[in-house]
Amino acid sequence: MHIVTYMRISVTDRCNERCAYCLPHDVTIEWLPKGQILTYEEILRVARVATSLGVTKFRVTGGEPLVRKNVADFIGELNKLPGVTDIGLSTNATLLAPLARQLRANGVNKVNISLDTLDTDKYRELSGNGQLADVLAGIDAAIDAGFPQVKLNMVLMKGKNDNEVFDLIEFAREKAVTLRFIELMPISTGEVLTDDNFISVSHVRRKIAQRYALVPLPEPPSEIKGNGPAAYYEVSGLLNRRGQPVRLGFIGAMTNLHFCDTCNKVRLTADGKLRPCLGSHLEYDLKPVLRANDTSDAKLREVFVQTIRNKPEEHEFRNNYVPGRKMIAIGG
Repeated sequence: MHIVTYMRISVTDRCNERCAYCLPHDVTIEWLPKGQILTYEEILRVARVATSLGVTKFRVTGGEPLVRKNVADFIGELNKLPGVTDIGLSTNATLLAPLARQLRANGVNKVNISLDTLDTDKYRELSGNGQLADVLAGIDAAIDAGFPQVKLNMVLMKGKNDNEVFDLIEFAREKAVTLRFIELMPISTGEVLTDDNFISVSHVRRKIAQRYALVPLPEPPSEIKGNGPAAYYEVSGLLNRRGQPVRLGFIGAMTNLHFCDTCNKVRLTADGKLRPCLGSHLEYDLKPVLRANDTSDAKLREVFVQTIRNKPEEHEFRNNYVPGRKMIAIGG
């Protein structure tokens, strides 16, 4: 049976943006009814069972997690669970500025922020309606709040933002944060991924290596080490404002044949489905168990163990995968 120590928790399917690769602009939005969304109490019950089975690290996602009311208070309760050693947050950062210090005080250690472009008009186009200024304010607030780890995630799109690779590297250098490049994945519709818009991380890495020497980090230092499959490099001779080497991550779900080898995670969707793999249709519905009269956690543990036992050896993205649910409903 797989060893699972990490769980991603989606607290909402709702988002205040419509990024092309997550919720394409021509797709009709159908938010889940409020009654289908797990309450914070139900999520905490699942998390308690998860910790009893060896999970020590959590990441709170959405949709956009910060659109849900009182999410910082929920994270504070999550942080109180015995055995929890690490809590991360994935966000578009548009709502982060006023919440950053409270989130840090309530236990968030790591913040991953989506930033696909530094061009205001292009950001509005790619995100549907987002304001780049809000994201930049959120990034600054995260840095000021003192999160031990802040990472920027750039999803690579040929002909859309691949000409900004070096601009993003310079931005990350100025802010003294880690930048990660991520390949497009068929996570919302199969049409999202085409030869016209896909660009591999290896292509981008080679492009960067023509300008800078990249030094592999097989054992990344604690300040950048995460729970995911990124391969990290230092940019030799390029220092940030703190005098530290600039560090880059590359996540190649489509082209890295060993992408799944070290996966140690499960996902809890906002509507109570436990998924052992993002790139698989397999999921187990916890809501009937959570909302039954039985207050013991025996059945919940049973479903959790079954999920881990059936965790696929690898994702199905390379096999003409057709998503059954939009990414926004699964959780980032």
